[in-house]
Amino acid sequence: MTHRSASSFLALPPSTARRQALRAGAALLAVALLPAAGAAESELVVGSALPPLSVNDQFDRPVVVDAGTRLVLFAADKAAGDVATEALKAHPEVLAQQRLVYLADISGMPAVITRMFALPKMRDLPFPVGLVRDAQLTAALPRKAGTLTLIMLDGGTVRGIEYLPDAAAVRGRLGIAG
Repeated sequence: MTHRSASSFLALPPSTARRQALRAGAALLAVALLPAAGAAESELVVGSALPPLSVNDQFDRPVVVDAGTRLVLFAADKAAGDVATEALKAHPEVLAQQRLVYLADISGMPAVITRMFALPKMRDLPFPVGLVRDAQLTAALPRKAGTLTLIMLDGGTVRGIEYLPDAAAVRGRLGIAG
């Protein structure tokens, strides 16, 4: 590739200059997307260690995933969060009984919506919801749109990953009555 000075681009016909500018833009975009491609490679799998994680719940109290946590129920989107709410609302005791931590990614929700609508609704729930406000904290957690991810842990090591599509599947997997 030949290198040109800025003034030599001005002497090019407009179509050639536009084409070269588009190529340069495409190259910059490709470089910018490289970290995103690498992030998929670091997704948690069975045998991976889940690093300790701490977020706050709907009452601004700490919710911690640590070596004592046996199960993590992760909602990456609103549809999955609705499934979790439906499944857990009548059985909040299951979180403590099974050392289960429920995390909901709300990082994409506008702050005004979170503050005015989502948090008041979540404060009516009888169980803590660990609110992930920074998507980078859970970027490695596996997910499928509209589906809850259940991560089984043993001493902080991932022993299993399941996707639960509805409240009945969650209740069945956790052994709680419908």
